Amino acid sequence: MTQQDDKPLRGVGVYWIDEADYASAIALFDDGATMPPDWASWQKMAIEMETGLKAYGHPVMRVRIDPGTFGAWCEAQGVTPGRQGRKAFIAEAVFERWGDQN
Repeated sequence: MTQQDDKPLRGVGVYWIDEADYASAIALFDDGATMPPDWASWQKMAIEMETGLKAYGHPVMRVRIDPGTFGAWCEAQGVTPGRQGRKAFIAEAVFERWGDQN
């Protein structure tokens, strides 16, 4: 076994949307038309992804997206409020929690 094998897996973030916020979140996202049609479908997909990451041994952090503030955060960061913005938002939250994992 190498030292690389002994290194703990990186912490990862998954975005999380509360049920009450789902409709306004997908309306805000520039890729909202590609999102699951309802919160229950989205939640199923999100939990499957989270479960898979945990099964591989990754520490997983749910990063809540609040549609009331996410658009302004994206604008301040110069990213679009869709996939690009979600990735940047999650990356920032993961960095705040676990620091530089490289």
